[in-house]
This record gives sequence, C-alpha cells and structure tokens, in this order.
Amino acid sequence: LSCVARHTTSIQQCVSETAMAPSANLAAVAAGSFVAGVAVFALREKLLKLFEKARVETEEPSKQGRVPIFVMMPLDTITNDGKSVNDLATRGAWLKGLANNGARGIMVDVWWGLVETAPGVYNFEGYIELCKLCQELGLKLQAVMSFHQCGGNVGDNVSFPIPSWALEPARAQGFLYKDRDGKISEDCLSLSADKQQIFAVKGGTGKRDAIACYSDFMAAFASTFAPFLGNTIVEIQVGMGPCGELRYPSYMMSQGWDYPGVGLIMAHDSGMEKMLKEAAAAASKPQFGSVPASCPTNTCGMPEDCVLFSAKSSGDSHRTGGHGAFFLEWYHKTLLSHGDTILRAACAAFPKLQDLAFSVKVSGIHWHCMHPSRATETCAGYVPSLETGSGAYSNIAKMLGGVAKQTGRDVFFNFTCLEMSNISQGPGMPHADSSPEDLIAEVRRACIQEQVPLCGENALQFGLPESDWAL
Repeated sequence: LSCVARHTTSIQQCVSETAMAPSANLAAVAAGSFVAGVAVFALREKLLKLFEKARVETEEPSKQGRVPIFVMMPLDTITNDGKSVNDLATRGAWLKGLANNGARGIMVDVWWGLVETAPGVYNFEGYIELCKLCQELGLKLQAVMSFHQCGGNVGDNVSFPIPSWALEPARAQGFLYKDRDGKISEDCLSLSADKQQIFAVKGGTGKRDAIACYSDFMAAFASTFAPFLGNTIVEIQVGMGPCGELRYPSYMMSQGWDYPGVGLIMAHDSGMEKMLKEAAAAASKPQFGSVPASCPTNTCGMPEDCVLFSAKSSGDSHRTGGHGAFFLEWYHKTLLSHGDTILRAACAAFPKLQDLAFSVKVSGIHWHCMHPSRATETCAGYVPSLETGSGAYSNIAKMLGGVAKQTGRDVFFNFTCLEMSNISQGPGMPHADSSPEDLIAEVRRACIQEQVPLCGENALQFGLPESDWAL
C-alpha cells in the first residue's frame, strides 16, 4: 500500500511538470507543433517507467504493519476426502503472494464434519500439508475449530455437514436448535446437548456428551500439530455455535430469513425447554418455565411487530415484565455458560505456550441495535441490560476475561462487521436501525473495561480495490 501511495505522488508530479506554461503548450498544439508531440511521447515514456518501477517493487516483500493482518482461506481449501490441499499449486501461489505483501498469515476452518467422519477417528492430512506450506513461507496460521456445518450461510460454496454420527442422535432426541414453528437448525448442536451422553465413542463402547466430543477433537488437533503450535499456529479460534460464533442460530437464510428481520427465539428444542423449566422451578417461578408467547413469530419481522420487543407494549410478557425479563436473562446466561464451558475445554486441550492464543467470535449484529429492545441481538442471545440499555458485550468480555485469568491464557474477543460504516448501512433502509460503527465502539469500550484484547473480521466478503478503503 505504501508503494502505491508513493508512486501515485510521483505520477502526479510528472503530470504537473508537463502541464507547466499552459499558454506555450496550447500555442504549440494549435500550430500542430512537433514539439507538442515530443512532449506527449516523453510523458508517456515517463509514466511507463514509473509504472514498471512500481510493478517491480511490489514483487519484493513488503514490511508488515503494526496491526497483524490474516486472510481467510476459501471454505474448500481442503479436498473433500480431507487428505490434501485443494489445487495445491494455485493455493501455494496465493500464499506466496500474501507473504510477499505483508500479511501476517491466514485463517482456516478445521471442519469437524470433514475431519472426524467416524467417532474418535481424525484425519488432519490436508491441514498438515497446509501448515507445512505456511511454515515454509513464514506465514502464521489461525486454526478455527469449526464445530458447525459449512453450507447454507452467506458465501458458502461447499457443504460439510456436522458428522452424521453426531447429527442423527441429536435430531432423534431433540438436541438441535428449534424455533416455535418446529423448524430445526442443522448448523450445529444445541447447547442443551453439552451434558447429554448420547454420542458414540471410538469403537462403539460407551457414550459421551457434546463437550467431550469437542474436547476430544481439540486434543487430537493439539497432539497432531504439536510441532507447529506456538510458532506457525499462533491462534485457536474456538467454535461455539452457528458460523462458529457464540450465539443462537436466530436468523437462518435457509429458513426464509432476510435482512433486516429480527429473527426468532431458538429455545424450543426439547433440551432447551427442559433446561428452562428446571431453571424456573429452581427460582421458585414455575409459571415462567416456558418460552413467552410474546416472542417474534415472523423471522423477517420488525421489533414493533411483537409484544416482547415493541416500545409501545408492556406487561408480564414484555421484555421488561416478569415472564419476559426472566426468560431473556436465562436465555443470555445459558449462552454465556455454554461459551465458558467450551473455552475452558479448549484451554485444557492445548498446552500452555507463550505464543499460542485463543479467540471467540461474536457476531456483529448491527441491525436494530438502535431500537430500545435491540431485538435482533436479543434473539441471538445478546440480551441488553434492563438497567442501562447497553448491550451484552460487557458480560461476554467479562466471561472471556475470567477464563483467561483463571487459566493463564491469552483470549481475544473477535468481533465481526469491522468493515462496515454507519453511512454504508443507512441509505435506503432507515427501518433497519443499523449503526455498526457505534456497535463496534461499544464492544471496544467493553473490552477496555474488562481488559480483554480485541480483534476483528469483516462480516461479508469485499474487495479492497472496489471498496471505500481503496487508496
């Protein structure tokens, strides 16, 4: 980028020099002067030389900036059999280009459904090949423990479902997230499966719960990639839900959701319903042991379309009322507990190394964040404080900081939508109540308050040459 900026200035200087003495140049042109032709030719030759110099210099390695940049690899980086890098020559050329242009490294999904096709049997061959290639080029690698499916989301061009040996018993016994109409999400297991011993172990003798499945997978990864941990592999992003994010699958394109709909509450699977009923009984409020009927019924609806979120509503089933407030607090705290448990499992699975960090991805749900209810965030589990109206990010940061302090690990708060601006989301859709820049600022304040390091990603694919970020 510095090279481009430097030569832009040089080209402008060149044009300025040629444009001097305008009256003389105009007179020469009017007379059809040979001198004018020579001047134009000289300008052309000078520009060509500058462009060639810029091209040559950009082929040389660029210096890395203060903010480390990692580039997400395509979803189909590893072949369908998991044994190698897809189109190794092309991907290798890409990685060499990244290394020469100042990128710190890459991020790649390590798909649960691709690696562990049979219980306790792990195939990391393709990822080993990729890791060795990064090592040769001096690139770092962020490995995402992707316990969710690939397919059905924005930009998904391949399909890697979660393992059938995990999906089928979860479906049969009610441990997949479900909305009020009975539509289920196969993107990931419900958090209600965390402590349910229904999943097979290697050899078929005995059962394990979802947390054990995740722990075994991460331990196998840590063992296989031990020589690379802390040098080539510098970060483990711990998958915690749909798209690898700590949230509920409240807005599903596969089920008809469209922007800027608030989505739906996802607490209707039998496991979640049982947990809610037990929580209400433990609080001596058995009447609150079910999901309020005031919750959204239309995934594409607006906050004002339902009693739970409407600024004009009130009463027991409103978000500020007895039943509504109890449910939403439980919904949020249950998600935080799930995240805490998986993060601790990850810390236990990997050795403690100075240059190996962890991260947790939190979705940048920027639409309706300006509505008093913050309805879309709430449906995803990011329930705002009734007292302050602020978002759930301080609680998330506090959870991450607590685990980091108790385990002695570095844990990053990874937030999405960093490429978005308030202006880009506003025109033509004021009813979206979108304000990504303000949301990012709120997350930043939460991380500062809880002393948790912050990193981030772009939420959607975009090209730098075509974007407002281009020089």
